[in-house]
Amino acid sequence: MDERISYAGQMSKLTSRAQWILLVLAAANGGFLYFVPTLAERDYAWAIKPPINAAFMGAGYLAGLVAAVLGSYYARRWRSVRVLLWPFVLLGVVMSVATFLHHERFRWSYSLTWLWTIVYLGIPPVALFLWRREEQKPRSLADQDSGLAPMRMAASLLGSALITLSALLFFAPTIAQSVWPWQITPLIARVFAAWHLLMGGILLFSALGARRVHELPIPFFTVFTWSLLLCMLPLLYASNLKPGGTAVGWIGFQLTLLVFCGSVAVRALRAMRAAGQGL
Repeated sequence: MDERISYAGQMSKLTSRAQWILLVLAAANGGFLYFVPTLAERDYAWAIKPPINAAFMGAGYLAGLVAAVLGSYYARRWRSVRVLLWPFVLLGVVMSVATFLHHERFRWSYSLTWLWTIVYLGIPPVALFLWRREEQKPRSLADQDSGLAPMRMAASLLGSALITLSALLFFAPTIAQSVWPWQITPLIARVFAAWHLLMGGILLFSALGARRVHELPIPFFTVFTWSLLLCMLPLLYASNLKPGGTAVGWIGFQLTLLVFCGSVAVRALRAMRAAGQGL
C-alpha cells in the first residue's frame, strides 16, 4: 500500500488533541451534574430541578467523557471516531436553539452561562472543520464486514427510536412533560432532546457508516455508558418519580440500549483482539 495512503488512515494529531477540550468540559460538567445535582438549582447556567434532571444531563457529559478518553488516548484511526462527529454537530445545534428559545431562563450575569453558550455555538463549526480536514485526506476504503449486518439492523431500530423521542421532546415539550417519568420543563425537554439526538445519531451513523469492527467500540461504549448511568437514576432519585407506570417502560428501553450496546462493544473488542488489531 502507498505510504501516503497508509499514513492518511491514521487520525491527525489535531483531531486527537481537539478531543482534550471535550474531555475537560465533559469531566467538569458530568462530575458536577451527576454527583452533586442538588447544587445545579443554584450554581448552574439556569436553575435545574428536581435533581434527577441535572443528573440526567450529567450522564450525557460523562458518556462524552468516555468518548473523549478513548478517542484521544487510545484511538489511532480516523474511522474509530468518525461516526461521532455529525451527532456532536447535531448536539451543538439543538443545545444552541434550546438556549435561544428559552433565553429568559438563563442567568446571563453568570460567566458559566456564557461559557455554555460559546461551547455549544462552537461545536458545529469545529466539528465540521475537523470532518472536512480528515475526509479530504486520501484513504483506502475497506470492504464492509458482512458480520456487521445484525448490528446494523438493531442499531437502526434503536437509533430511530431515540431520534423519534428526541423530536417529541423538542417539538412537543408539553406532551413530553405529560408522559415523562418525572417532572420536566420545556427547556429541560429540549435539552434532553439534544442528548437523545446525539445517542440516536451515533447508533444510526454506526449502522450506516461503519465498515469494520474497530469502528464500533468507541461509539457503542459511549451509548452504553449513557444508558448505564441513566438506569441508575430511578434508584438514586426514586422520590422524584411520578406515580404510575411510565418509569417502567423508560427503564426497559434503557436496559435494552444498555445490553445491546455493551454486547456490540465487547464483541468488537474480542474480534479485534483475535485479529491483533487496535483502535
